[in-house]
Amino acid sequence: MASNYVLFSPVGATDPVRELHDGPMLHIVRHYQPKKVYLFFTKGMAQKQEITLEALKPFNIKVHSIITDIDRPHDFDVFLDIFTREINRIQEDNPESSILVNITSGTPQMNSVLCLEVVSSQWNLRAIQVKTPAKGSNEDLPHGGDIEDNLDNLMEDGKYITENRCLEPDLLSFRRDLIRRDIASLVEHHEYNAAYKIIEKNNHLFSQDVIDLIKYAMLKQNDNPEYRKVKYHAQYNYTKDIKGKMAANYYCILKNKAKTGELSYFVLLLKPLAEYIAKHYLGEIDDQKAGEILKTYYLEKTGFSYRPTYYGQGGKKQISYNLEQYICLLEQEGKPKDEIENFRKLKDNLGNRNVMAHDLHRETEINTNEILNILKHLLIRTFGNRIKKESLELYEIINQDIIKIL
Repeated sequence: MASNYVLFSPVGATDPVRELHDGPMLHIVRHYQPKKVYLFFTKGMAQKQEITLEALKPFNIKVHSIITDIDRPHDFDVFLDIFTREINRIQEDNPESSILVNITSGTPQMNSVLCLEVVSSQWNLRAIQVKTPAKGSNEDLPHGGDIEDNLDNLMEDGKYITENRCLEPDLLSFRRDLIRRDIASLVEHHEYNAAYKIIEKNNHLFSQDVIDLIKYAMLKQNDNPEYRKVKYHAQYNYTKDIKGKMAANYYCILKNKAKTGELSYFVLLLKPLAEYIAKHYLGEIDDQKAGEILKTYYLEKTGFSYRPTYYGQGGKKQISYNLEQYICLLEQEGKPKDEIENFRKLKDNLGNRNVMAHDLHRETEINTNEILNILKHLLIRTFGNRIKKESLELYEIINQDIIKIL
């Protein structure tokens, strides 16, 4: 019964035979018996087309020759696109077949590109490596003899029935390098959820330290309190003061959401952070005095009286103020006009929260860089030295450490 394999193979210096031994391509054909063989010839190897086709005649299989004008077989970049294109074409012509890829014939650069193709391709590719008969390098073995003699007298270890020297390597180093690049790119863009899914799926290729660190970044960015249980929490807990810490955490999350383009989430988080900063910037509030100020403010602005909003339950109920009310109180306290204007700019951006459900384009008007600059300035003005530079650049520092140990 014929196999359902097709073989893609560069033709190299040791193909089709060398010193009474199969070359890699011929050896794969002998032991896997593919129904088709696609031979890839560089300009320098094209002269071997006739002798290679002759070597394959006894196997009674279809052979397709891919003749190229590539004259730099040691140039890695030359093969990047052409191998992908040819393998895609082979898959289209053989949709139900498994494609064998010879990663031994040809130059080391060709072999490396093919290994990358195997680990990154969407198709069912199987890398085949062929050991040399000498169980080591065959660089010094002579070609020796006429091709006709070699084909009639192929021997290995003195026997005409050859030992199978084919291997199917896992290519773990290539897989790891490829996955590492994907994870590094996601981490640099603060896409920790996606990075964690990939590294968790391939955890056998990476250290537990980097897995835990990506998990920590993911949980912290999602404001999931489980991040406190990850061993890295103590290392990156730059702000010990609970007030400054909370503000810095939210600021860093906002910064990440701006970079990932999650603007709806950005605006939703902006309100509690802006109000939190305003509350601490204003300082201790006399609720009775504040009530009188806000009563006058709302009567003049709307004609309606001020009604306080409460949070908490029972005897622990406290008055909650929104950003507009904080701004009113800041003005009454005679706080600097430039700082009040900064809070007012934040308030203007909060208007987007009420229209996003009806206007999908409104959120693109948000100037996240301006908002972040205002928040950073107000954080430092409000909390002073309790806000450390590291706490405002938390994820940039974490990213550097992830890349370092990835």
